[in-house]
Amino acid sequence: MTDRENATARPEPKPSWQIYEENRRWRPQVDDGLPRQSEDDQQREQFGPRGVPGKPDPAKMVPQRRKKTPSDVDPGHTA
Repeated sequence: MTDRENATARPEPKPSWQIYEENRRWRPQVDDGLPRQSEDDQQREQFGPRGVPGKPDPAKMVPQRRKKTPSDVDPGHTA
């Protein structure tokens, strides 16, 4: 009877810190000082900006958007 209970018993769940430490050992973060590319950047590099490789990005800032975009960046107050 005890063998059957042990066979169906689930192992204790691991605490989050233990899972984090195990993952860090298996997949260490690369730290070579180079900036990382986002998935969007990788897709643009592979397929082009509009899905057509080799074509330039046709997106332009229109005069109305340029007029609305502030030239001096003031982060403002947080409080």
